[in-house]
Amino acid sequence: MPSLDSARGCYVVRVVYDGPGMAGKTTNLQKICEIVPATRRSEMYTPAQLKGRTMFFDWLELDGPSRSGFQLKLQLISVPGQIERNYRRKPLIEMADVVVFVCDASPNQMAETLRAFARLRATIKQRKNPVPLVLQVNKQDVEGAIDPERMRRRLKLERDVPLVPASAVKNDGVKETLTVASRLALQVMSTGKLAPMLAEFQNADALFDHVLTFEDTPHEGPVDVEELHVAAEDVDTESEEAQVHLVARSIEALEARAKRGAREAT
Repeated sequence: MPSLDSARGCYVVRVVYDGPGMAGKTTNLQKICEIVPATRRSEMYTPAQLKGRTMFFDWLELDGPSRSGFQLKLQLISVPGQIERNYRRKPLIEMADVVVFVCDASPNQMAETLRAFARLRATIKQRKNPVPLVLQVNKQDVEGAIDPERMRRRLKLERDVPLVPASAVKNDGVKETLTVASRLALQVMSTGKLAPMLAEFQNADALFDHVLTFEDTPHEGPVDVEELHVAAEDVDTESEEAQVHLVARSIEALEARAKRGAREAT
């Protein structure tokens, strides 16, 4: 939930950008740095990169409007998209107030997008409180890009989840995504539920020290049933027939996995 940072006299809302590797999460934050004047934001902080890939997180803080005499700060955090780094991203998703899921609309990246979203859905299910979600369908400029509404169907998302088509590298859809996420952050603030600011989330350096503690007990994290059949053919999930089809595929996948486990145990 949002935090009250009494030391700085401000409210803090965390917006976490999630998605598969190389989908454009870091690019979003880089473009936001170009959009927002330096007087209204911090510098972007990335504690480690490997060949352009985020290993821990990206961090950026923006000034928001004042509420009841307190400044609102938006902390934008992008998480590593690699499946093997799931143990680093899961705790950051758990403490998010708003989640922006950045899809890769490239046709050959659909399986990775489905797998990453299945991990996100599994993590959200484990939260005590629901979290607002924004879907950014990025890379609309690539040849054969997945249509945003088709992406919504593939991810089986409800109609009330905001959807923003984008080409982050061209700065298209970045501001629109941030605007939607900011509006949802203000709605979260309006609930009046606040927690004291934890020391590990006060700034980027403190967050990095906290994230390093995840290395003590690395694990893959939650696996959702959907992740077991990410290669399923493209079907229209809005139809009743498709729903029956997906349920059947889920059961078949689980049964096959159970049979393999039984054979390996004998």
